[in-house]
Amino acid sequence: MEQNLISAVITAEALAAVNAAMETIKQNLPFLVTFTDDQKKSIHKLGNTYKPFADDAAETVTLYPQIMSGTFDKEEYLRDYQLFKNLSEIDGKLASLYSAVEDTLMAAGSDTLSSSLQVYNAVQQNKKKIPGLDTVAEKMQVFFEKKKSVVPPPAK
Repeated sequence: MEQNLISAVITAEALAAVNAAMETIKQNLPFLVTFTDDQKKSIHKLGNTYKPFADDAAETVTLYPQIMSGTFDKEEYLRDYQLFKNLSEIDGKLASLYSAVEDTLMAAGSDTLSSSLQVYNAVQQNKKKIPGLDTVAEKMQVFFEKKKSVVPPPAK
């Protein structure tokens, strides 16, 4: 039985529109940063566990600004806090979209491989009957050969 997990087409126009939308996102978020792995390890991370803590802190700074030292930049803090909230919303939507794209990519890949195996079987069955198929069969056969590990001879 033939597998068909997904059946869809991305038109050239739709692909162009998606690419343009991604470019628009980049243009509207020109401040995005990229960290190295070491940088990621060295900074504080505000996840779900500490989000209520940050919410309380932002509310406290807003209601009681007098408790903070004169060197504390309340406006910058509140900008960072709001940026975190806004990016969290975007991140959630992007994560959901990414997950759907990734799963659909997996389905399309699985369908492609399943059908490619059927093509390979047809090639194998007909390689002696149709001129030129023997070359195709040899080319495709490479993907099914077990990789032989090369063991160097013992040193003498």
